Amino acid sequence: MISAMWKSLDRYILKEIASPFAIGLTVYTFTLLINNIMLLSHTLVAKAASTATILTILLYLLPDLLAFTIPMSTLMGVLAGFSRMSSDSETIALKTMGIHNRRLLRPVMLFCLSTWLLSSLLIMFLAPEANFRLNRLLTRVSVSRAVSTIKPRTFYREFPFITLYFSNIDSASGAWENVFLYSLKSGDTDSVILSPSGRFVHSQQDDKSFLLLRDARVHNFKRDKPEETYSLTHYNLLKEDVSSRVEMKFARKSHQLVFPELLERKQQKPDDILLGMEFHNKFALPFSCIIFGVLGLSLGLSTQKGGKISGFIISLLIIFIYYTISTTARSLILKESLPPGLGMWTANIFLVVIGLLLFRLTSRERALPRIFSRKPSAAGNPRKKTAPVMVLKIPFARPRLLKRIDHYVSRRILLTFLMTYVSLMLVFFIIGIVELIDDVVDNGIPFHYTLKYVIYNAPSVSAFTIPVSLLTAVLLSYSWMSKNNEITAVQISGTSLHRLALPAVWIGVFFSLAAFAIQERVTPGANQQAEETLNIIHKRDMPTQKEREKNWIEGRNNTFYFYNHMNQRTRVAHQFNMLKLDADFRMLERVFARKAAWTGTNQLRLEDGFRRRFQDGSPSTFSAFTKTELPVPEGRDFFFQKVAYTRHMNIRELKNYIRYLKDNRSDTQRFVAELFQKYAFPLSSLIMVLIAIPFSFMMGSKGTLYGIGIAVGISMIFWGITGMFNSLGTAALLSPALSAFAPLILFAALTVGMFLQVRT
Repeated sequence: MISAMWKSLDRYILKEIASPFAIGLTVYTFTLLINNIMLLSHTLVAKAASTATILTILLYLLPDLLAFTIPMSTLMGVLAGFSRMSSDSETIALKTMGIHNRRLLRPVMLFCLSTWLLSSLLIMFLAPEANFRLNRLLTRVSVSRAVSTIKPRTFYREFPFITLYFSNIDSASGAWENVFLYSLKSGDTDSVILSPSGRFVHSQQDDKSFLLLRDARVHNFKRDKPEETYSLTHYNLLKEDVSSRVEMKFARKSHQLVFPELLERKQQKPDDILLGMEFHNKFALPFSCIIFGVLGLSLGLSTQKGGKISGFIISLLIIFIYYTISTTARSLILKESLPPGLGMWTANIFLVVIGLLLFRLTSRERALPRIFSRKPSAAGNPRKKTAPVMVLKIPFARPRLLKRIDHYVSRRILLTFLMTYVSLMLVFFIIGIVELIDDVVDNGIPFHYTLKYVIYNAPSVSAFTIPVSLLTAVLLSYSWMSKNNEITAVQISGTSLHRLALPAVWIGVFFSLAAFAIQERVTPGANQQAEETLNIIHKRDMPTQKEREKNWIEGRNNTFYFYNHMNQRTRVAHQFNMLKLDADFRMLERVFARKAAWTGTNQLRLEDGFRRRFQDGSPSTFSAFTKTELPVPEGRDFFFQKVAYTRHMNIRELKNYIRYLKDNRSDTQRFVAELFQKYAFPLSSLIMVLIAIPFSFMMGSKGTLYGIGIAVGISMIFWGITGMFNSLGTAALLSPALSAFAPLILFAALTVGMFLQVRT
């Protein structure tokens, strides 16, 4: 009988741990995936990738994410489970039955050993291989099918050594009209291919892509001998291979090596610091599951008030401390101040000492500092005064018409929002640091740049976390009120649920306005600073320097200009070309110069080049020059454009940029879609509140973790649909206004339908 009681106790504790563990795993994994959901939606539409490809990408992402989130969720599961038991005095009841803390450690260790084995399997074998295959798959997807959605009168340069352009699409056949192809695939040979008709073909069998060009004329010459080596070839049907699956030998990085490969590489390079760090990390990170179990048990037993939600907050603080120590130790390893073995285990050693000390104290039943508990009353001892307690006061305007219930509901929602928002932001900061640490290590960048990046990235992250936090806060607040029968009391008093929901609606309106203000005044500058910091971490050129000039320009009357590089200070273009075509898209004139400099608003001085004229598409005359002048009717300003990064712009700046593009006859579809998205996106806070209200009334008193699970599910669906519609607008498959506002309209309609099902 006693044996059955022990088994029942083990099952009960494991059940208490498993529930918050599952919720924590879902929340943490979703937080890691939230940006990838938007990117995957964009890939599905803009890259024309199949659903199977998207699911494969998601599958390859999960092992690496789970290896990171399982230890975090283990801590949350143990801590939240025992916090709930302590808050309900169940641990006191167990002590009165003679059950010691060491007995409670047995089911905890059983659970932690399971998560340790799972995390070890992931980080040693599945995650490295999945990470490697993901990089290879993304390289293929980034180009293989994107050309199928390219718009007319734009230069497509995603193919290696090839630039593609076509003027129109035949509405009946879908074929491209007036195709221009410039190729440097042959090294020193310059190739221009002109065709009146063509199309893109992708072979599913061998995963290769081709351009089929009819009646194609190929102009070839070697750049060092343009006159002697010129050739003109005519094809009735030309099949040009533009497959994105360029055979590249991908070198596995240290974190992409499965454990046997890592051992072999480490034997070859025993002094390699990066390999040493990765070797110890494959043991240290999974072992943290066991450490978190002991620490979670000790802290959970000492938590008198707060329940599972307090366990969630405390677990985040511990995780933040753990990864702060880990990243600091990594920095010291790179500076050769610590050996890799000691450095990678420093955080574990620190938490082992703290965990064992706390477990020893709780086992001796010594009082620990109480977390989320009330201060003891001083009434029993008049000489003693209670210590001052910091009280968070939220100011509220109190107009006469505002009832006391509004203050009560608003205060509860705002306090829950603050707690949820801080928790999510803390998770994002941890994730941001961990995701960048490999690049910081590989490139030898000072660690403070990672902190700088996460701070500048905070406004963009807040755009996602504020709606999710509001959704969670409204769900939990009304759920708690229902659990305490406060909803019933309000209804008995004659107040409808519509009236009870009014404070939440006003809070949603306030945060939508605040999100709009942050988007317009804070986010553009912060995004620019974050991107510059990220470029330093990745050791890459600033994108703004690449996009200040238009390397490919469509001029007037079928005239094309292109060059390799332009000096920003002197405005001198190198490897300058001008092509002039006739009405049938055949070559009329070709001008090439090694250097081209502006001598006036509409005049270029060309140096060291040639001019070739054509008659009926065939070459007629050739003349070389040392220096000559070339009139450019389009003017100098036509060759330069503003930086096209909408994330650095507010609405006013984006409108000016769209106007600028229209004046220069450039495509504006993507930017118009993003303009409407800037109008629509701040309203997501209000929509999240509206959708949370009927959900909270319908789920009743099913508990905190149930509410968090509902919030995560709704958020994933909302961001997935939003990303899908935004991509449809960007790809010109849907009107810009509809693509931006359709998700909001759909969820608002869902809210109305659900409200009709609620008894108010």
